[in-house]
Amino acid sequence: MEKKITTTKQLIQYNAKHHANIPFINYYDDIITYEDLDIRTDAFACYLNEIGIKKGDVVSFMLTNSPAFFDVLLGTQKSGAIAGPISCWWQSEEVVYLVQDCQPKVLIIDPEYIPIINKILDQIPSVKRIIVNTDSNYSAEFYFEKLPDIIKQYTGKSSSFSSSPDDIASLMYTSGTTGKPKGVMLTHGSIICASRIKTLHIPINPGEKALCVLPLFHSGGLNDLAFSSMYAAATIVLRKNFSAKEFWNCVEKFQIQAFYIVPTMWNILLRIEESRHVDTSSLRFGLSGAAPIPTEQLDECERRFHIPILEAYGLTENTGGITSNQIDRRKHGSIGKILPELSLKIAGDNRASLPTGKIGEIAVKGQTVMKGYWNKPEATMETIQDGWLYTGDIGYIDEDGFLYIVDRKKDMIIRGGVNVYPKEIENIIATHPNIDGVAVIPESHDKYGQVGKACIVVNRGESLTENEIREFCKKKMAQYKIPEKFLFRASLPKNAVGKIVKKQLIEELENEKSSPAVTVAHLFEEMMGRFIPEKAKGINATVCYHITGKGGGQWTVFIDDGKFSLSTTILKNPTVYIVARDSDYHDIVTGKLDGITAVLTGKMTIEGDVQFMSEFRNMFKSLDKTIRNTQKISSSF
Repeated sequence: MEKKITTTKQLIQYNAKHHANIPFINYYDDIITYEDLDIRTDAFACYLNEIGIKKGDVVSFMLTNSPAFFDVLLGTQKSGAIAGPISCWWQSEEVVYLVQDCQPKVLIIDPEYIPIINKILDQIPSVKRIIVNTDSNYSAEFYFEKLPDIIKQYTGKSSSFSSSPDDIASLMYTSGTTGKPKGVMLTHGSIICASRIKTLHIPINPGEKALCVLPLFHSGGLNDLAFSSMYAAATIVLRKNFSAKEFWNCVEKFQIQAFYIVPTMWNILLRIEESRHVDTSSLRFGLSGAAPIPTEQLDECERRFHIPILEAYGLTENTGGITSNQIDRRKHGSIGKILPELSLKIAGDNRASLPTGKIGEIAVKGQTVMKGYWNKPEATMETIQDGWLYTGDIGYIDEDGFLYIVDRKKDMIIRGGVNVYPKEIENIIATHPNIDGVAVIPESHDKYGQVGKACIVVNRGESLTENEIREFCKKKMAQYKIPEKFLFRASLPKNAVGKIVKKQLIEELENEKSSPAVTVAHLFEEMMGRFIPEKAKGINATVCYHITGKGGGQWTVFIDDGKFSLSTTILKNPTVYIVARDSDYHDIVTGKLDGITAVLTGKMTIEGDVQFMSEFRNMFKSLDKTIRNTQKISSSF
């Protein structure tokens, strides 16, 4: 298919002309065709131009997955301005940092983020207009326009501005796992090139359906799935977020051909009962990225779901994908071959190319490489040299051209002068059948300088001792690689796409040393007195709580046809599983911390049938704030 396309505006117009009636978005049966997309984004672009937004201005937006995300993103790019998505996981201080860094004149938000803006309004003076994505009236400490009204008012109008391939189209901030977030400047040309070569590497056809459950504010959801689908004129079946049950319902209902998820999601999909009976006959492949997927888990997923799973690798700084396995050319354990039109090398300490099989820093070169970091010329020069983007990831290329990740350069542990790669150790420990997750972090040592410390999450309902895991390691790795210490954790902090955030884990461990005990046992002991048996007739369910910290513990609430009981054990497959630190759980119960905020910031995790919590609430006389907050969360999971 010949396309003379170099900007996102041209891509939208091409699809509106050649694929007008193909649905671009199916959002809970709300259909937006490619023709609709052109009209809606024209409307928003015209609005921006009319209020004085010019080329190079930043328009920031904090929007969850919905058609409105694309109205704003693509409309902003059509207007000549720079589209700046904000992570919906961020809190007030992080939003202030971003806004002060990129100085947007316009800010668009979903209504649930009004409290954040109320709190920081006097710290973001660059913002002259605030738009809320709502048809309803909300109380706010600022004047705002409504996005649906803007789209309606300007429908039929269009922006005459034309961008060039070298103009900045997107400003995407990195997760900040190793420091303050940096704004990655992606041009129209890099977005179009990346979209084109991804569809060359793994073809998808017009009208085929791709399921998107990753957040669009993240590079994987936006650059790898959404833009690639748009370039191919495919249909995106969009969901607000990931739900294991809803995932398989979508696959069957919409006859999905492809999807892209992360290892954490694969693991959840394997656990639920629906995965044993789902019809996957429509699927051609599933992509896995953001973090390595253990080989054993990958094999099990392929056997269970009857599809090839293609591991891929990329960075926001490269507009997403760098390498990927292909349906007919793949190796388990590898992250695939370089995408067309890109160059790949493994660099040594002097950044010279290393031979096949040698371990070094992964570097990529091509039109997809970012223009640089916003307002950070020194960081840009350090990362990009002679056109090569140095990723900070350590890996090697085998004799067949397949790339393998070893670790992050900054995560490497130097033990007595010997390089130890945590990722290698994590991959081995993760093969233990009783282990759900692991992160190896450095710890200071008088003799060796640094040693490894393994933080381990054991599968629910299973047990494991330090001696058992140490003996397991002795059989699998050299002595110097075995972690010096093993810590058992209820959970590991993760970002929006399920990648473990080691920086946050280290901070948690430091904070725990000085944190006082906050007793929560009485909160569970009091539940029996509030239980209403008749409200639980015919219901059989279990809710497990793993409360960490010095004042925490483990509790399981059993509901058995009108009967209540409480134990201090954790089940393997409860109806709902909740993890929180003692102080955070106490704050949730007492109303100091909102449940949604607790989940979004990683202070509480909930797995299983979250919708059940609304029934659970009704089984008790007085309204427990933890249950109430959890019920609020259920609408988002």
